Amino acid sequence: MHTEIPPHSPVNHVFVDFENVKTVDCSVVASKNLRLYLFLGPQNKKIDIAVVECLLEHAQTVQMIRSPKAGKNALDFVLAYHLGQAALTEPKAYFHIISKDTGFDALIDLLKSKNIKAKRHPDWTALSLQSAPASPAPVAKNPAKPSPSPAKSSLSAASEKMLENLKKSPKSRPKKTKTLITYARNFSGKDKPDTEAEKLIAELKRSKALEIDEKGNVSYLI
Repeated sequence: MHTEIPPHSPVNHVFVDFENVKTVDCSVVASKNLRLYLFLGPQNKKIDIAVVECLLEHAQTVQMIRSPKAGKNALDFVLAYHLGQAALTEPKAYFHIISKDTGFDALIDLLKSKNIKAKRHPDWTALSLQSAPASPAPVAKNPAKPSPSPAKSSLSAASEKMLENLKKSPKSRPKKTKTLITYARNFSGKDKPDTEAEKLIAELKRSKALEIDEKGNVSYLI
């Protein structure tokens, strides 16, 4: 059962084509105002234990849906059905599909034509969740007073180190998602799965240090 989302907060429905992507970014699963739908085919019989622990920790916002049959596009149709149901129930929410399958783009275009906010992302690093707008800052009674010191960085130590290295070598930064993941493993641990490297990339993306388009091209804002 899904948890209640606070009123006036944007709800992000994330539909994961696990047959196609085969990974889960646990840092995203822990986000607020998120509902995750993990779609598995009959052949998806094994899931990494770290991913299982993550899904169990956030079980109230996660739903696992298995396609009853195998076959070309079988899981795609199941995903499209559930997305349509969610869009009918919450037309003001945000809908994301994580899949490299460009066949979903026709569905995205249809939803947009109905004024439903939807987008396909080729991988987790390209995902950008919608958040509630920040409250306006209170007007200072005395403009001469110094403003409060900025909040500390929310980046992890590994992400901070990766960011510093990217700043030092602007001419040799990875240009594609695949090479960026390989680069990030130097900081997440070469003996660890790519999901750990993808977490670092997701942190830098949320901090506006870099952007990744749907074709996997990386651009840096630092």
